[in-house]
Amino acid sequence: LLDVRDPDERAKGCIEPSLHIPLPELRERMGELPRDREIVVYCQTGQRAYFACRQLHLNGFKVKNLSGAYRTWKTASGS
Repeated sequence: LLDVRDPDERAKGCIEPSLHIPLPELRERMGELPRDREIVVYCQTGQRAYFACRQLHLNGFKVKNLSGAYRTWKTASGS
């Protein structure tokens, strides 16, 4: 699970366990991600996760965008 939100957004809550790499840092930090399993990416509303998924896919990663993003997960989980 990869959180591509900004640090201030993550400080207000996140889905655990998840790795945090803000979208602007993704290109330089791709080496921290596993290539042998699928990565589910999320952000606050889904737009940044979409761009992250495209970037990762083009670099050979298996990725999915978390449907509904963090807002929907937070509402559904009651957190």
